[in-house]
Amino acid sequence: MGKAYMKYREIRFIIEDELTQVYVFIEAIGDSPLSVQGWHHKTFPASRVIVDIINEDLANSVMWGLEAPPGR
Repeated sequence: MGKAYMKYREIRFIIEDELTQVYVFIEAIGDSPLSVQGWHHKTFPASRVIVDIINEDLANSVMWGLEAPPGR
């Protein structure tokens, strides 16, 4: 893994009554591991503010499970 980095291409929030679902599409560039590229997903409680998710959790989105948003 000499030269590897990633770009966030798309971020989607699905806001429901009880949950906030976040989908992030990450593009892997260079010598990245196979599990980096693609849609990553995580569910948060509705009490979690979107600004906090972006500021505190988005940096770790590469570690979230691989799952595409509905209709994708």
